[in-house]
Amino acid sequence: MATDGVPVGTGEAPAGDGAARCPMHLGDAFGNMPYPAYKEMQEAGPVHPVTLRDGSEAYIVTRYDDVRACYGDLRLSSSLDDAPKPKGAGSMAAPPVGGLVLRRDEVSGHMMINQDPPTHTRLRKLVVPSFSARRVNAMEPHILDIAQAVLAGFAGRDGADLIEEYAKPLPVRVQSALLGVSPDKHEEFTHGMDELTGGSTVEAAQRGLDLIKRLLAEQIEDKRSHPAEDLLTTLVQVAEEEGRMEEIELLATAIQVMLAGYFGIQSMIGNCVYWLLKHPGKKEELLADPSRMPAAMDEIFRFDGPQQPGSNRYATEDIEVGGAVIPKGSLVILSVSAANRDPRKFADPDVLDFGRANADEHVAFGGGIHYCVGSRLALKVVGLATLSLFQACPGTRLAVPDRELTWELRTPFRGLRSLPVLLR
Repeated sequence: MATDGVPVGTGEAPAGDGAARCPMHLGDAFGNMPYPAYKEMQEAGPVHPVTLRDGSEAYIVTRYDDVRACYGDLRLSSSLDDAPKPKGAGSMAAPPVGGLVLRRDEVSGHMMINQDPPTHTRLRKLVVPSFSARRVNAMEPHILDIAQAVLAGFAGRDGADLIEEYAKPLPVRVQSALLGVSPDKHEEFTHGMDELTGGSTVEAAQRGLDLIKRLLAEQIEDKRSHPAEDLLTTLVQVAEEEGRMEEIELLATAIQVMLAGYFGIQSMIGNCVYWLLKHPGKKEELLADPSRMPAAMDEIFRFDGPQQPGSNRYATEDIEVGGAVIPKGSLVILSVSAANRDPRKFADPDVLDFGRANADEHVAFGGGIHYCVGSRLALKVVGLATLSLFQACPGTRLAVPDRELTWELRTPFRGLRSLPVLLR
């Protein structure tokens, strides 16, 4: 790591701001509570070398202004064609076998998240209208119906695991409604996504991905003869217009929407409910005045957003960040979660403050051309799911001490493995 234009990792950097020489290992334990490590890296310098769970090496950018600037730097590529050859998965956020399978798969290589302009620009323009404010707001009654239907299963019960029984089934149903997936496929989709990212072998992860691809391909084919008002129908119609979207891009886009919406929303429902249970006064404030929920969501996404540690990029040339130089060919992590706790941007960043004036300036959804197209939907679903839970079960409280709760890193999100609660 270096300052004043000296390449990071050469060992030639002078001491001081911008210099950080010791790689930090982002192993499994890192997922449980990463924020002290982020603080250490921020104080050490603008860029820090890290070793990932699969043994791959990378450089992580942790300061808010630097992360924002890097999102706008097209020399940091999202394309897998620019990726260095991984030792294992090449992904800091997915279990090694799941990340490896996704990395090698031809279809997932066509996802928007793995593309640069002009391909990314073309695909994004085709998808963005389906996530407009008008469409997301129109989904609110259906989201509430889904939440209430899941919560109906808690009637008369003393306790529940809110991850397994609420945070997991709810986003599958929401994403299925968005895409136009048949309800009778929910269980298979859940199994496939869990096997992809939670499996312990390459074979299991590959089976999970193959199942997801098969199910979505069947749903896409069904839309050709039975069009409806949903995203899959829109994508099918676009693909049939010559030059706008290839068939493999159609399937890849559907997979990306399903995976991101499933794990991202699942993780964030768990995080949101957990922090409100830890701050019961804030929970009561929201129940008394639900109109405060949008601002509260911005603050909770800033405080403990699901994306950990951040977005992958690949340096197509030597790039200077805050005085440090990242060498060409390096894997670079833009740590949105670290940036959201940067005291240079957010006063008292480790305090959950629903009155924070600049909470909506968080980068939990990334930035630049890759800013998450589903951000409106994610905020809406997490807010409605959380409020619905506490309205239906106002006495909800943790059933176990904090030390028994653990977080896990999945593609590419961090969330609770389980959240046992007492409901009354």
